[in-house]
Amino acid sequence: MTEYYGQGCGRGAGSLRGEDMFGKSSKIALLQKVPLFRDLSRKQLDQIARLADELEVREGKRLATAGDTGLELFVIVDGHARVKIRGGRTARLGPGEFFGEMSLLDGGPRSATVDAESGMRLLVVGRRGFWALLESAPPLVLKMMRTLSRRVRDAEAAVSA
Repeated sequence: MTEYYGQGCGRGAGSLRGEDMFGKSSKIALLQKVPLFRDLSRKQLDQIARLADELEVREGKRLATAGDTGLELFVIVDGHARVKIRGGRTARLGPGEFFGEMSLLDGGPRSATVDAESGMRLLVVGRRGFWALLESAPPLVLKMMRTLSRRVRDAEAAVSA
């Protein structure tokens, strides 16, 4: 088992990249739940799934810190995470849920602190590989831009309603 050194996880989180925890179709099904990827074709999702590292973390592991630079997207396979949002609000995330999509796109600071509430299995898509894929696949970029634009329009409509 090799160690994962990605931003937000740090030393000590074990990566199972060489030995998949589950098959490609399971990765694709999880990635398709991320709104950013929802409208992508199976082939495009497969390209992203090939970038996704499989990661196990222990209970209590800090996965993201509000204000820190974020370099990856996390999709929860098993386990639960506690999300602390500025202003004191908290949320609980479980299997099939995700966090870090904004930082994956813009490399900006994390908007929340996320800790493993239990032992967890995660898919992790790193920013470097993701952006290399985007540079080589303009149709992928166009679909994600449409999705983001639709989400902004929906958010604006909700605020003005």
